[in-house]
Amino acid sequence: MVAQFQSAMASIYNGWFLFGCLLFSFVIFPSLAMKLSDLRKFGFLQVFCWIAILTSIYVLLEGAAMAVTWADPFAGKEGQMAGAIHNPKGWIIVAAILVWPYLLMILGSLIGYLAIRDLRRVRRAA
Repeated sequence: MVAQFQSAMASIYNGWFLFGCLLFSFVIFPSLAMKLSDLRKFGFLQVFCWIAILTSIYVLLEGAAMAVTWADPFAGKEGQMAGAIHNPKGWIIVAAILVWPYLLMILGSLIGYLAIRDLRRVRRAA
């Protein structure tokens, strides 16, 4: 079952598509939702909520697929990393890389929750 899930997710994985989904979820969708809500264009807003739900499902599934096969990219290199990272903010990036699949699953869940909440709110208002 896990092998089937991995092969299915490997066939639909595309880094640029994942980037596009995250860009839509955090840049395009929030600003578009506010603008369409102000203009009272509830039909268009429902369409964009459904798109946000689909992108959240994709991000969530990609995070789950990566979590199954994830290997620590910094394993055994702690000494080299300690000397290489001089900026304290660099450790934030290293921490994000270490938990990337789990971060994707959390972001996908959050995006989905917000999109479903907005969709329910729009359906009540329309």
